[in-house]
Amino acid sequence: MSAPEVVTALAKHLPADRVDEAIQLLDERGLAKLELMAREIGAVSEAVSRKPLESDADEGIAAELLARGVAALREIDALRRTQTDPLNAQVKAINGLFKVVTDPADQLVGKGGTLERLLLAYRQVKRARIAREQEEQRRRQEEAARKEAEALAKAEAAKDAKSRAAALAEAEQASKEQAVALLDTPREMTRGVRTDSGTVSGRDRWVLLGITDMDAIPPSYWGDPIVIEALKKVLQRAITGGVREIRGCAIGLEEGLTRRIG
Repeated sequence: MSAPEVVTALAKHLPADRVDEAIQLLDERGLAKLELMAREIGAVSEAVSRKPLESDADEGIAAELLARGVAALREIDALRRTQTDPLNAQVKAINGLFKVVTDPADQLVGKGGTLERLLLAYRQVKRARIAREQEEQRRRQEEAARKEAEALAKAEAAKDAKSRAAALAEAEQASKEQAVALLDTPREMTRGVRTDSGTVSGRDRWVLLGITDMDAIPPSYWGDPIVIEALKKVLQRAITGGVREIRGCAIGLEEGLTRRIG
């Protein structure tokens, strides 16, 4: 079959735009093989009966069609790999080249990298220091407020003007101490740091630190589809490993087909 004939035949199995792509991507041998396998799969599809098998002869025909279809798929996949394997090798080589630079950079500036750990550790120390200083200034304010209240009480109870003036002066000094303690109180830690190159900000989020009691977790959380799929995989691994009874599970035999071509 000549190349134009192959293209014409291939057009029966592929959309027009895909035919153009095939011509650009494949040589004559590749086009011929793709056309042959597409024709084979089409023939298998036409021969397949959609009704249940009724005899050993039907079983034999179905098995033969299954083998032919699997063989055609393997041939097409082999043809595909002649095109993709070199590209994948090139992508792998390019990725490997750039990883020489990106891996050390990621360890330095990536999530969980050296600089992030250093910044988070410093922010933790800084937050604790600010909290201690705020607590100390609150203590100073409370102490000064107590002294002021006592001094005002003494002024109220003073028997003479001199004693009253001394008490009011003491109260004034205590009031000033409160103001100084308030001014000395550090502000809350800023969320981040702005530099000429950008801004680095901290963020808080609630996370699961661990599970302390599986039985105490509300059943509603076990109904999540992701949890169920993960649980099914765990159960299947146990069953594949030989477990035949698991409380709450139905375990049985399911027949499958092993496909060997040739």
